Amino acid sequence: MRPILQRHRKSHFVERRILLGVLNVVGHPWIALFVALILLAASGLSAMRWLNISSDQDKLFSQKVQFFADFIEFDRLFPENDALYVVIEPKPGQSPALRRWTGAADAIAKSVRQTVPKKYVESVDERVPLDKLGRQAMLFEPADRLRQDFADIIQFGQLARIWGENLPGAGISGAVSGFALGRTRPERFLSALNLDVQTRQKIDPGTTALARQIADSWTRTLSHPNEPVKVGVNVPDLAQLGATDPGDLGYYYDLDQTDKSKSNHLLLVRIYPHVDYHSLSATVEPVEAIRKAVNAAAKDFPEFNIGTTGRPALDADEMASTDRDSTIAEIIAAVVVFIGLVVMLRSLWLALAAELALGVGIGWTFGWATISVGELNLLSIVFLIALIGIGMDYLVQILVRYRAEARRHARPKAIWARVFRYVSAPINTACFGAAGAFLVSMLTNFRGAAELGIIAGGGLLLCLLAGYTVLPALLTIFPAKLSVDIARRPTGTPPRPMGPKRLLLPAAWVALIAIFSPWATRTHFDPNLLNLQAPNLESTKLIRKLQTWSAVVLSKDPGMLAKVRDAVRNLPTVAGTQSILDAHDNYQWLHAHENELPRIAWSPPPPIRAGELPDLSSRASALAATLAALPPAAFSQDRNDRTKAILALRAFAGMASQSPSPGAAARLGAWQDAFIGELQAALAGFQPHPLNLEKVPAELRSHYVSSDGFYALYIDPKKDLWERDALGEFVNQVNDAVAKVPNHPRVTGIASDIYYTTREVRKSFIKATIYALSLIAILVLIDLRNVRHTLLAISVLATGLPVLIELMGYFNVSWNFANFFGLPILIGAGHEYGVFMIHRYRETLRDPRRAWRFWDVADRALLLCAYITSSSFGFFWAIANHRGLKSLGLVMALGTGCIYLSTIMVLRPLLLWRLENRHRVSEKLKGFEVIPPKHV
Repeated sequence: MRPILQRHRKSHFVERRILLGVLNVVGHPWIALFVALILLAASGLSAMRWLNISSDQDKLFSQKVQFFADFIEFDRLFPENDALYVVIEPKPGQSPALRRWTGAADAIAKSVRQTVPKKYVESVDERVPLDKLGRQAMLFEPADRLRQDFADIIQFGQLARIWGENLPGAGISGAVSGFALGRTRPERFLSALNLDVQTRQKIDPGTTALARQIADSWTRTLSHPNEPVKVGVNVPDLAQLGATDPGDLGYYYDLDQTDKSKSNHLLLVRIYPHVDYHSLSATVEPVEAIRKAVNAAAKDFPEFNIGTTGRPALDADEMASTDRDSTIAEIIAAVVVFIGLVVMLRSLWLALAAELALGVGIGWTFGWATISVGELNLLSIVFLIALIGIGMDYLVQILVRYRAEARRHARPKAIWARVFRYVSAPINTACFGAAGAFLVSMLTNFRGAAELGIIAGGGLLLCLLAGYTVLPALLTIFPAKLSVDIARRPTGTPPRPMGPKRLLLPAAWVALIAIFSPWATRTHFDPNLLNLQAPNLESTKLIRKLQTWSAVVLSKDPGMLAKVRDAVRNLPTVAGTQSILDAHDNYQWLHAHENELPRIAWSPPPPIRAGELPDLSSRASALAATLAALPPAAFSQDRNDRTKAILALRAFAGMASQSPSPGAAARLGAWQDAFIGELQAALAGFQPHPLNLEKVPAELRSHYVSSDGFYALYIDPKKDLWERDALGEFVNQVNDAVAKVPNHPRVTGIASDIYYTTREVRKSFIKATIYALSLIAILVLIDLRNVRHTLLAISVLATGLPVLIELMGYFNVSWNFANFFGLPILIGAGHEYGVFMIHRYRETLRDPRRAWRFWDVADRALLLCAYITSSSFGFFWAIANHRGLKSLGLVMALGTGCIYLSTIMVLRPLLLWRLENRHRVSEKLKGFEVIPPKHV
C-alpha cells in the first residue's frame, strides 16, 4: 500500500485526497452505507413531499426577457389563449343541416356543464348570446357580411309592410285590395306570397323556407294550446330563420385553415378548464374529464368528427406522452444496461452492484432536484435517462478496473487504491465535463433547459459520488467472487508493432467523412414546435385547423390602435385585423346609410276572429297548390324544400279548418303580435345606438377589451405561419410598420412570441454548445496539463460529430428544439472517450508493465460505456411517440456511436503508433549513458 501512496503523492492534490477518502470508506464500509442510505431516505421523502411536476410551458423561458414578459401579460389580460377547443367538423361527404351543427355544439356544452366536476371547468362558451347583444349585434358583423345583410333587409321591407302597416285605405280600391288580400295580416301574407310565387320564374329557397317555418309555427301554436306563445318556441326566430350557417346565430364558426379551397368550416366550443400545472395528474385529469363528456355527447351526432385541441389539450397530451415514453424507456434502458453489464463484466453481482450504486445516485438526485429547483418541467422530467446513459459510465470504469485488480490482489485497500490510482483522474474530468455541459445552460434564457441542466448536472456528480462511496463499500462488504492471481503478472506484453499500418484506420475514417460530406448539407434546423409532438395525437392533428396565429397590439387608447391598424392593414403579409374599432366603423357606416332603410308605419294589427280561420285555411291551401303546380326548374334547390313547404301549409290548413274556435283565433293573434315584434327588432338592428361595451356579453367583450381597460388589436396573417420563413416575414413586417407609429406600443401575441422564443432558444443552444466546449477544453487541460494531449483528447469530437451530421442528412433527420440540446450533452458525454484513451496511453508511458494490448481493460470499459449510453438513449428513439424525445434519442445514440467509433478508429491507432515510435527511440538509446541535466 505504501508504494501506491508514495507514487500518488506525485499526482494531483485533489486526486490524492480522493484516494484517502475512498480508503476511509473501504476501512468503514458499513458506516459509509448507513450514511448513504440515510441521505437516500431523506432525498426520497423530500421529493415525495415537495417535488412537483409542472407542465406550464410559460415557465420554460425567462420572463426577464421583454418580449416574453409582454406575451405573459397579454395572456393574463386575454385568457382565451388558454381555452380548450372542441372542434366539430363534418365527416367527408356529409352536409349537416344547420340545426345539427348547433345541436352538436349545444349538446357538448350541456354535457360538459352537467357531467364534468366544477373543480375542473371554469366556464363553457359555445356561442355569443345574441339576445343579450340586442341591437348591437350588427356592429360585430364582418364588414362585407354587414353590407350583404343591409341589402337583404331592404328587400325584407315588403314583408315588414305586409305585417306591420295598416290595411288598405277606404274607398273602392281599398275595399277591392282588402278583399283580394284578406282582412288579417296572416291572410295578407299568404295572399301576397302566393301572388309573388305566381309571378316569378325562379323561386328563391328563402321563400319556401319562410312559408314552411310560418306554417309549422302556426300548426304548433294551435296544436299545443297550453304552451305559451314565445319566440324561438312556436314563433319563428328571424335570426335563425335567416341564418345560413352557425356563425349567424352567434356560434364560433371558422374556416378550416388546412383547407386550401377555403370551403370547409369548423364549429368550435370553447372550454376554460381549471388546470393546476403543478402535478401531472392535475394537468391531465381535467382534460380527460372534458374529453369523456365531449365523447358522450358526440355519439348522438355521427355525421361529425369531434375532437379536442388547444393549449390545455396539447400540454396534457405532451405531458402524458413524455411521462409515458420516459418511464417505459427508463425501465427498458435499465434492464438492457443490466444485461450488458452482466455479459461484459461476467458477474451478476458486479452488474447488480453497479445498478444499486446508480440507484442511490438517482435517489440523491431527486433530493437535489427538490432543494435546487423544486419541480420538474417538460424537459427536466427526462433527467433519469441522462443519468442512466451517462452516469453509469463512471461506475463502469470503476468496475472494469476493479475486476482487473481484484484478480491480482486480495486485500480491499490494495484493490481500491490501485483502481482509483488509474481511474479517478479520467472519471473526474469526464464527469465534471459532462456536468458542466448541462450546467452551462444556466447561462441562457431558456429556463426549461437550465432546470434540466441543474438537475442532471448535479445528478451526474452525485452518481460519481456514489461510485466513490457506495460502490467500494458494497464490494468491500460483499466482494465479487473472482479468481485471484497471486503471481501478480504484468498486465501484458506490448502489442505487435505495426508501424505506419496503424494509420490506415484513421485514414479510412477521414475518407469516410469526406465521402459522405455532401449529406451534411441536407441537415437543417426545423423550428416548428408542432413537429415535436406525437403525430397521432388528436390535439396535434386538430390544432393546425384553427387560426391560432396573430400578432397583437395592446393599448388603453383606441386612437393609438387606429393608427397602428392604418400602419399594418395594407401589408402584403396581413390578411386583416380585428378590434373594437370594427364595431365603431360598422356603426359609422350604418349611420351614414340609415336613410336607405325601408320606412314602416307600424300599427297595431287587427284581432283575428274565429270566423276568419277557414278563410286563412283556404289561402294556405291555395299557396300550397301554387307551389305544387310549379315545374321543378322553378326552384333553385332540390324539390325537398318545396315538398316540406307544401306539407307544412296543408297541415296548417287542415288544422285551421277543423278548429275555428275563439281560443284558436286568440292564440294566432298572440302569435301575430310576437312575430311583428320580431320584425321590428330585425329592422331596429340596422339602426343601432352607439357602441356600449357595458351591454356587450362577456363572451364577446373579453376578446376585444380586458377587465382593466386594455384594448386589443389582432393582426391576422395571410400565410401559414407554421412555416418558419412565413412567420419571420410576417413578424418583421408588422414590427417595422408599427415602429413607424409615434409612441407606439410593443407588438406581442402568439406569432411574435413563437418567433422570438424559438429564435432565443436556438441562440441558447448555440451558446450552451460553445460554453460546454470551452469548459471541457479547460477541464481536460487542467487534468492532463499538456496542450497536445488535450487536443488529442477532444479530437474525438472533431472526428465523430461530423459523421453524426452526415448520417442525419442521410436519414433526413433535422435539428429541432429537442435534439439540438443533445449537442452540448454529446460534447459533455462524448469527450470522456478521448480522456479515457489519453489516460490509458499515459498509464503505459508511466509503467511499461501495463502494456496496452488488444482488447485491453480500457477498451472493454470504453465499449461498455458506449453500449450503455447508446442503448439508453436509443430506446427513446425506438419506442417514443413524442417526436421531440424520439429525435433526441436518435441523435444521442448515433452521436455516441460516432464518437466511440472515431475514438477506436482514429485516436487509439494514433496513440499506439506514438507508443511504438517512443519504444523504437528508447531501444536506440540503450547502451548510451544519459547524464542528468543537473550534472551537465
